[in-house]
Amino acid sequence: MKNLAIALLFAALACGLAAAQPAPGQTGMDTKKAMKSEKKPVKKAKTTTWKGTVQAVDAAAMTLTVKDHKGMTMTMPITAGTKILKAGKTAALSEITAGEMVQVTYEGEMASPAVKSVKVEKAGTMKKEKTQKKTMPADMKK
Repeated sequence: MKNLAIALLFAALACGLAAAQPAPGQTGMDTKKAMKSEKKPVKKAKTTTWKGTVQAVDAAAMTLTVKDHKGMTMTMPITAGTKILKAGKTAALSEITAGEMVQVTYEGEMASPAVKSVKVEKAGTMKKEKTQKKTMPADMKK
């Protein structure tokens, strides 16, 4: 009788373990949770627009060096997928010259930007940095 009780106990334990195992091909994650995690949207990379003056163009290395009005300089990698516009028409990187104003749109971080487009601006369309006039306090004027 004692042996029969032990055998039934082991059988019940084995059935419980077998029921807890996921079916073949499943990971054990609840089906609703799995469907919910599949529907999460993929985050898009942050898109940034940056304006400045072209300092250098290296068509061989496919890079464009641009300096903004604050004095910050970035060398940006240009790829075959980068759209370049000059005077409203598609242009090649070699058509951009130093001194021209550009608007660069890129994704990702400044350390490793993925340049999406370069638009050569017409002269005078770039906003110039505002300068503040410093005035002396009235008590220091003589």
